[in-house]
Amino acid sequence: MLERLRQSGWSIQAQFLLYSSALLIPALVFSGLMILRSASLERTAMEDEITDVARAVATAIDRELAATTTTLNALASSPALTDGDRKAFYNQAMAAREVSGNDFFLTSRGGKQLLTTRTKWGAETSAVSPIDSKQVMQSAEPQVSNVYRETVDGAPTFSISVPVKRGNKTIYLLSASISSQRILEIFERAELDPGWVATVTDQAGTVVARSLDFERHVGKASPTKHAGSTEARAGLWRVTEGDGEPVLLASTYSRQSGWLVSTSVPESVANRPIVRSWMLVATLAVSFALLSALLAYLFGRLMSEPVRALVGGARELGRGEIVAPIKSSILEVRAVGEALAKASETRRQMEHSLRESEDRLRLALASADTGAWDWDLTSGALTWDTRMRALWGLNADDPVSFEVFVTALNPLDREATFAAIERAQDPTANAEYDVEYRVNGVRDGIERWVAAKGRAHFSAGKAVRMTGTARDITDRKRWEEHIQLLMREVTHRSKNLLAVIQAMARQTKLASRDVNDFEVRFSGRLQALAASHDLLVQRNWHGVSISELVRSQLAHYLDQHASQIAIEGQGLIVTPEAAQNIGLAVHELSTNAAKYGALSVPEGRVAVSWSRTGNGSEDARLHMSWIESGGPEVVPPSRRGFGHVVTEQLTARALQGKANLRFERDGVRWTLDIPASHLLKS
Repeated sequence: MLERLRQSGWSIQAQFLLYSSALLIPALVFSGLMILRSASLERTAMEDEITDVARAVATAIDRELAATTTTLNALASSPALTDGDRKAFYNQAMAAREVSGNDFFLTSRGGKQLLTTRTKWGAETSAVSPIDSKQVMQSAEPQVSNVYRETVDGAPTFSISVPVKRGNKTIYLLSASISSQRILEIFERAELDPGWVATVTDQAGTVVARSLDFERHVGKASPTKHAGSTEARAGLWRVTEGDGEPVLLASTYSRQSGWLVSTSVPESVANRPIVRSWMLVATLAVSFALLSALLAYLFGRLMSEPVRALVGGARELGRGEIVAPIKSSILEVRAVGEALAKASETRRQMEHSLRESEDRLRLALASADTGAWDWDLTSGALTWDTRMRALWGLNADDPVSFEVFVTALNPLDREATFAAIERAQDPTANAEYDVEYRVNGVRDGIERWVAAKGRAHFSAGKAVRMTGTARDITDRKRWEEHIQLLMREVTHRSKNLLAVIQAMARQTKLASRDVNDFEVRFSGRLQALAASHDLLVQRNWHGVSISELVRSQLAHYLDQHASQIAIEGQGLIVTPEAAQNIGLAVHELSTNAAKYGALSVPEGRVAVSWSRTGNGSEDARLHMSWIESGGPEVVPPSRRGFGHVVTEQLTARALQGKANLRFERDGVRWTLDIPASHLLKS
């Protein structure tokens, strides 16, 4: 069935329905996954918010308790109290009461209440204070009590007590009684969301304050089964309230009092955003499905009608008929319809246009990457294509004229160009326009070499039009200039090389015993020079790596004495002149070592090394050394041969450096020190 549907094809409406479904289903699946993820994140955010509220409430309580403790410490340090002037101290306590709203009372070490701001000065006070003074006396630190009922009005209250010291001895206990209403005010300032409940329980598990049903719960055991006062109770919990409702409960501790501060949110309240999200997804899924199907049908119908019209227009074009433009709101369909209409009109003009463009096309096809031009000699109008404009450095909308053409010509090439134009326009010459000239780009200023070809068209023995092409030959001209430069360089280097060979032959002749000896010595030195020359040729005379240079001169000995030769140095590249001179020196040293020195015996060793010093400074140098050891005992030569002259004098003199050749008993030592100007960048 699917195969029959595929062969018969699908309508545009069916295609749109299929495509919309294919797009909608992944989107809905993705949306569902994102909602799940969002629900998880919302739940996590809710848990974090519950925990943050509990911490914020605990912090606010700590600030309240800390402020009261500060007031108590200030009063406890009053000189009037330590000097026994209780009336003066009473006045100070009353002033503090006006500011803080808390009542203060002074207790003796035995627990007797000495004075209180609840009564006037001199009035009788309670015989025993409600505060347990032993813990404060023993610790000598401020203490916050559990919640208790006032004996006067029965209001839920808690106290903060600090010791009053004279020297190191605690003489009194100063306390402040604080109503639990103060904690309720903190809850009100926190502006809890509807359904959220904040609870504070003291260390005995008694409710100090509760944001919901304050009067019913304060002073009683916590209604939450989680109630308790151990460190393990701090954190986030899922617990059950006294009425059996599950809640999310975040707990933390007040640092000042050790009380447990909790924030609880019913599970039903916490899950409301998640339920709303799922309801929204379900509603959107159904709505999108219906909307997608409707839009697919409408758009399919909107597109099918003009497509059928296009099919009819194509058939008319095939029959050679004039095609009328198609009216449609779809730009592409309208564009195709206009193209069909223009194509039907263009078809009648093609034969005429092809005949007129035959000459231009033949010339353009004869060369690659060329531009075409047309010059109407009667009106003076000059027409250039895009490539011609690019050769002259013009934009697509820049005007073109013969003046523009002449202005861009190099002044040195104008005379030859005008002469070629004149010959092409001469009816008796029968010559084509063929010239090469330089053009300076009008806008980009780039100089280009151009090869122009063309011919003139005559009417009544007079040239009325010229057509032709122009081709960029800049690369060819640059290559020709490069070849000429290379030829001059080869000639110069050949002369230098012949001079070196001539000097080498003359010195070799003076040091040779006979013709055979001369042939051997001279041949070896020519091979050494040729090895350096080969490396330079391979590198286009741009310098040679010292490592490659040394190894090329020691190639024969490395094959036979590889274990006796050590080569070490930085990856440096020397100039061609340095390569030739250092190569000759290494050759002479290796030949001497093979005949008389370290390479003449298996125990001998040769170490070749080089390095650069003073990188980036004007006094940078290249140091190179040849050190032999382990060979036969060295006997200084009785005469100075060509090798001696090369290693000690010629190399150093040619490279403006210093060379030192020493015939020490344990081996020949040669060092070379030259300026780093003979080094090239790698």
